Amino acid sequence: MKIRFKIIQILILVIMVLPATTVQAQGGGPTYIVEPGDTLSGIARRFGTTVEAMVVANGIEDPSKLYPGAELRIPGFEGVEGVLTLQEVALGEDLNSLSLRYNVSADALARLNRLVRSDRLYIGQSFIVPEPPEGAIPGEDVGAFLPHLGETRLEIAVRAGINPWDLRRPAVYPLRFWVMPGNLLTDSRGWRVSLPEPFTSISIEPLPVVQGHTVVLRVGVSRPIRLEGSLGDHQLTFFQTDEGEMVALQGIHALAELGLIDLELRMALSEGDETGYVFRQPVMVEDGDYGFQYLVGVPEETVDPESIRPEEEFVANLLAPVTPDKLWDGSFDYPSRYYTDEFIAVFGDRRNYNNGALFYYHTGLDFYGSNVPIYAPARGKVVFAGPLLIRGNVTYIDHGWGVYSGYFHQSEMFVQEGDIVGRGQEIGIVGSTGRSTGPHLHWEIWVGGVPINPLDWVDPGYP
Repeated sequence: MKIRFKIIQILILVIMVLPATTVQAQGGGPTYIVEPGDTLSGIARRFGTTVEAMVVANGIEDPSKLYPGAELRIPGFEGVEGVLTLQEVALGEDLNSLSLRYNVSADALARLNRLVRSDRLYIGQSFIVPEPPEGAIPGEDVGAFLPHLGETRLEIAVRAGINPWDLRRPAVYPLRFWVMPGNLLTDSRGWRVSLPEPFTSISIEPLPVVQGHTVVLRVGVSRPIRLEGSLGDHQLTFFQTDEGEMVALQGIHALAELGLIDLELRMALSEGDETGYVFRQPVMVEDGDYGFQYLVGVPEETVDPESIRPEEEFVANLLAPVTPDKLWDGSFDYPSRYYTDEFIAVFGDRRNYNNGALFYYHTGLDFYGSNVPIYAPARGKVVFAGPLLIRGNVTYIDHGWGVYSGYFHQSEMFVQEGDIVGRGQEIGIVGSTGRSTGPHLHWEIWVGGVPINPLDWVDPGYP
């Protein structure tokens, strides 16, 4: 009798310490691991289902209580197995390649991710995929081949050393026995992120793409090609590096509209070659999270839009050429050695001049100082040194590959157009000429015709 009473006591204690709600995934379909802060309604919305369906699928007694680490079955995706995780969409991936890789139908992936347009997966996008359970048969991998002009499916298969029936078009094209130059074909034996030969790699960094920062595109190739491209409205110019990569640099405007812009690459094997490959995929432009400044006491003629327009057009044309010689090496130095731990004004802040006379943004980095030297931060060629209405006494240096630097409001200038300057060479003296409320150095860097944050070029620098 005493033994029976003790067993009952132990059972009561076990029941008391167990959670009030026991969640256990039931049946088939993908699962989700609950994270801190999750709610059942939030999880249901994320995957396009209902709280009621989640309760039934998981045998939940109290929907208001969830515990981090609990595994929930997501109803409505029968045939999909594995734990749902977040992956970033890589450059070159689309819904079809992801479907093959994870062995999940494109329709199921589209529903899991609540896609409105399945053809607009952008680089770096957070994408929900099921990690296959241990021991599962891996999904199909895909590779890519670029047809030559007039080449048949059989000829492509012979050239690639594969079965012609392993070749097929992406789902966006109807299946035909013949192929057209530039269309993408896939090989089920080896996944290559939809990159045809002679591409060996394509990268865009850093991600995400942010207002006011520099984007670097690197393309690895197995043989010489002619490569062109664009990022949004900006044309890309590619240059060959010593490492065998093709590199293009482009600035993202600090006032760029947020949302998707297209990255497009156009490749031909030689001049006049009709066989080409066009790659297009969106990237997301995100907010630079800049501040706001009110400036008063600025000379009226320097904030009048009509007065400043000619100077803006002059500078834009001056800094538009993309010269082929890369003159800098590694990161840039600061152009001032005076008080570089703090700045008068930083890049990107939105500005209100003279109580609304002009709204714009700060296109550079402002250094403290008066009558102190200005130094070239990297090797380059002087393309302008003279007075302008807004910029005062200004020097512009071309560093090559579409990269320029500018130095405003100088009291003295020690260089002239055509001079080659070295890193650390003294080029002028800090002053207060032009649109200025006091002595300071305004430093700009332009990339691809766009002013960008100079701090990016000091640390970590660019190729």
